[in-house]
Amino acid sequence: MPVFEQEWISPILEVYRKEKITNNYTVLLGLNPLGQALCRKIYEKNFFETVLLFNSPSFTSWNRYPAGVKPPVIPVHGMIRDELMMIWGDVSIKDYEWLTDTLFYIRGNIPTRFIVAFVAHSGPTSGQVFSKKGERLLERLEIPRGRSEYYDGLTAPLISVANVANLDPVIFYVEDRLDTEQVIQIDDVIVTQGEIDAAEHLMNRGFDLQLADQ
Repeated sequence: MPVFEQEWISPILEVYRKEKITNNYTVLLGLNPLGQALCRKIYEKNFFETVLLFNSPSFTSWNRYPAGVKPPVIPVHGMIRDELMMIWGDVSIKDYEWLTDTLFYIRGNIPTRFIVAFVAHSGPTSGQVFSKKGERLLERLEIPRGRSEYYDGLTAPLISVANVANLDPVIFYVEDRLDTEQVIQIDDVIVTQGEIDAAEHLMNRGFDLQLADQ
């Protein structure tokens, strides 16, 4: 059994670390419905090593695991493969007060290239970035800069903390695909297969990740 040492503790967040993290990672935050579904799809097709564990009173476990899927990820794991780190878990998140602590933990303990988040919205696909490096990424993807009229519990604190924490977030607003198969629904947010596929395509194109596609 790997040994995880406690690294961070506050009334709203605990973090346990397996080892010091020295490599640079593109960090995918799977902490909202679309991000969680994307991480689950990538996780099912690839091998990842868990190096961080996050726990919070805001997390509650699901009972949504059909036969044939890889075991549930509980609570929230930081897991790595090559140059990608995914921070996600098969949990329902009641509120996002703990996220600010998480972002400051990332700043101090995880060398990052980008912090990536995905949200589905009713407009065309666009991206919100905060650096020249982010602008070059959108140009390479041929995606316009934009922002959403709605920020969820993940993207709102990510935007507000980004400059203070000296992070480099990229938020993709993926055009909703309500005409495709519904995969999950969390509260009033529906995630469809078309949205997950579009997000995965952007990850593979934008960050040159060597991930299995079957």
